[in-house]
Amino acid sequence: MEFLKKLERKLGFLAVPNIATYLVVGQVAIWLLSLGYERPNGSNALLEQMAFNAKLVFEGQIWRVFAFPLIPPLSSPIFLIFAWYIFYMIAGAREGQWGAFRLNLYMVLGAVLGMIGALLLPGVSITNIFWGQTIFLAFAYLFPDFELRLFFILPVKVRWLGWLVWINLLLTFFGNPWQAKIFIVASVANFFLFFGNDIYLNLKSKKRLAEVKVEKVKRESQAFHTCSSCGATDKSHPDRHFRYRADESCVCDDCLESSKASAGEEE
Repeated sequence: MEFLKKLERKLGFLAVPNIATYLVVGQVAIWLLSLGYERPNGSNALLEQMAFNAKLVFEGQIWRVFAFPLIPPLSSPIFLIFAWYIFYMIAGAREGQWGAFRLNLYMVLGAVLGMIGALLLPGVSITNIFWGQTIFLAFAYLFPDFELRLFFILPVKVRWLGWLVWINLLLTFFGNPWQAKIFIVASVANFFLFFGNDIYLNLKSKKRLAEVKVEKVKRESQAFHTCSSCGATDKSHPDRHFRYRADESCVCDDCLESSKASAGEEE
């Protein structure tokens, strides 16, 4: 993260504070405008003009590069309100933790990498669905125990919703040709660029902790005292007491008493 600190010192003045507010307001405005461009077959002329399409961009439709983050989710008005509320909340929480510059960089990097990946799909219109999912995944990683109320009713921890997003991404990845696979990987690459090192260190720490626990259990299961006569240990016979002779050999109290009794009989 040292690189990000240096980058923020140099380019921090370019950051847009409260960027989530502008994106939500922009998407609401576009959604309202799109109501007048709906076709009988369910498509929308305005939203089609905003989707990123590498072939059309190279033909001169440059506005698609900047317009596709403003495409609203395609759903019912009730779900739209819920989606915008969630987006505003999670983006605001991340800006509070990261600051405006890092949040801006994460969003811009995700959009740019997604568009670069879309170059392998010329003629295919790309929406911002994967871009939006990476924003949610970052929130789920940073605040896994945060509880959301789905549709304002059902309480669910964000970590489980994050896993559902990852499962959906994997299913989409394996269900598409290689060009689409590269596009999906590129679309979520910003998540791994920001959190990959932390994930690696966490996994390494958990692995080491598991090894320490195994060593502790193994050490605790080993006998500290072993009778040289009968082989009894402080683990197999915890009720016995063990003594050490002058030659440092260990003997349990049962064997010690038996040896004393035998010695007495011999006398």
